Amino acid sequence: MHRLWRHVRRFFRLQPGRPAWALGIRAALAVTIPYSLATLLGFKDAGWTGLTGLLVTLANPGGAYQGRARVMGAVAMLGALVGTVAALAGGRLWLDATLLLVGVFVMTFARCYGDTAGSVGEKLAVIFVASLGVHAVELDAALTRGGALLLGGGWAMLQSLVLWPVHPYRPSRRAIADVYLSLAAGARDLATLSREGASADTWAVATARHLPLRAKIEKARQTLATTRVGRADETLRGEHLLVLLELSEQLLGVLFALEQAMEVASPERGLGPVREEVARVCDWSADLSERVAKVTLSPEAAAVYWPLFPTNGEELGRHDSWLRVVPVSVTELLARLRGHCVAAQRAAMAMRRGDPVSLENAWSMLPSDERRPLLQPLRANLHSRSVVLRHALRAGTVAAVALVLTRALGLGEAYWVVLSTIGILQPYSANTEERALQRVTGTLLGGTLAAVIATQVGSPLVLIVVIGVLTATSVSLLPLNFGAFQILLTPDFLLLATLSAGDWTVAENRALGVLLACVLALAGVWLLWPYPERRRFPDAAATVLLADGNYFRQVAASRDGREPRVSAARRDLGLALLDAEASFERLMAEYRGPAHRLEPAMALLTYSRRLAASVTALGEQKGVMASSEVLDVVAHRASGTLDVLAESLRKGQTPPPMPELPLRRIANDPVSGKLVERVPRQLEILHGAVEKLTVG
Repeated sequence: MHRLWRHVRRFFRLQPGRPAWALGIRAALAVTIPYSLATLLGFKDAGWTGLTGLLVTLANPGGAYQGRARVMGAVAMLGALVGTVAALAGGRLWLDATLLLVGVFVMTFARCYGDTAGSVGEKLAVIFVASLGVHAVELDAALTRGGALLLGGGWAMLQSLVLWPVHPYRPSRRAIADVYLSLAAGARDLATLSREGASADTWAVATARHLPLRAKIEKARQTLATTRVGRADETLRGEHLLVLLELSEQLLGVLFALEQAMEVASPERGLGPVREEVARVCDWSADLSERVAKVTLSPEAAAVYWPLFPTNGEELGRHDSWLRVVPVSVTELLARLRGHCVAAQRAAMAMRRGDPVSLENAWSMLPSDERRPLLQPLRANLHSRSVVLRHALRAGTVAAVALVLTRALGLGEAYWVVLSTIGILQPYSANTEERALQRVTGTLLGGTLAAVIATQVGSPLVLIVVIGVLTATSVSLLPLNFGAFQILLTPDFLLLATLSAGDWTVAENRALGVLLACVLALAGVWLLWPYPERRRFPDAAATVLLADGNYFRQVAASRDGREPRVSAARRDLGLALLDAEASFERLMAEYRGPAHRLEPAMALLTYSRRLAASVTALGEQKGVMASSEVLDVVAHRASGTLDVLAESLRKGQTPPPMPELPLRRIANDPVSGKLVERVPRQLEILHGAVEKLTVG
């Protein structure tokens, strides 16, 4: 019951953000314009144009226009081919079931090439199943259907890529501006908490609030890398954006280091002036980051007034005494923050003026566009623990069973049941349960709405307008709540089917079909090759511990925390944490036992992040630490301990006792010394969490 209530809460939960009205309008035009044109011309298969128009629009991955064109073009052209072949191939139950088993498996298994390929495969599976369900006896009819599918997809591409203004670097500018706005929000939080001398719990909550920054930087990095594909010569705009992106990585590291330093300084009354100085600099950094974001979005905009670095004449007059109050580690962090902010300001100003920039080896930080061998992802997923392989086998099997069972029961609308089943079925059981709830609710409410519209509206042209409004609204709400999207999109499909078939009983048949599809999808994910998240989470958590240890080693071996290998290790750790946190979210959704048993997993993730933050702070201060050899010893022992804990997690064995770390205070710095002293406590908590996970 608790698990069901959790799914209900998620059903009504709104994601942060605003409705995507532009995407909704594009989707509405992609459905209604080709459908209306085909209907006016007396085209028999007009409904297929609207189907591919919607699917191609939904397949739009965003980001660079070259990447959009490739993905949308693949859905349009392969969809037309798949639809034509499927129209000719079906006709007999055993043949249709076999084709479903093989076809849905192949298209679902495409996810092994990444999420984008998986999205394309999902769209192609919809076209394949729908076309297989309406058998075309003649070759001309199948080719006509393929032409209709190509027409709808081509129109969706035309309006998304041509009729809207095309600016190659606009997606990258938006992504990088979003990063700087998030950095500004983080700096303001840091300023507020520093002034207040906040408690440790408040600092932890604030840090967790800004964790998505890593994902935003990775998204911007991938978008900029995709924009570069196919460009022989780099433009100045691309170079400026790359500099800003790499500076955001450096700013993130310094802000994390300052956050750790101020958390240490909060309980110390004598460090009140230090906290105030940090707060003033962070406020300045936030103002400057917001202006960098503004210039990044609109380089040709009106003049931007840059904030002045905060200074105090009285303090400057007592320079020597002020330095005796401010720890040298904090002074170093403030100097680095100022340097990175000024560099970002100069890069933004250079972008406005069109001045050249110096890249050195910065382009190497972008994801490589080298293609992997075609068969490598296939081989990597041909094993019993592969989530992609299990899901593909499950999807193909359940699709074939859905067809046979529906035909045997004589329920009609067999392919609607198949489509609903593979739409509900997800790689993870918790996601499938949530999707089932959304689909049932959406179908019941959406079917009722469709019946009301059908009885009140008699004109086909007015119905097309209603379909357009429903499409625009549903797709606009998709980023905020999938349930609302489902409720409004269901009458959309039902009205399209009704206009094509002229039969108003379609809604009733499809409502019954969705109920059966939910049962089949849930049975499939629970019974066919289940692989619960509790088995996957230890591997993800072990990867985090290994990445944490490697990051500590790289920081200790470097001269300071700005070397490329340190940045690369920090990025690897951030990606590992994102993956482990996603696994933990799925674990919580699947878990049926008492909540307190999940506390060790939560503690492991929390203190892995805190240890990483401590390491980042020490790395940023390493150049001014009086006894950096202490850090070397601590890093060597700590990274070895993390490797042992990771191995214990993967083998499910209780870890050996943790060795003691030899510590002594680093000079008299009240910040760096306490940061080093935190490491053993954080390791002890991680050791205890692993011990509880392996015993439980």
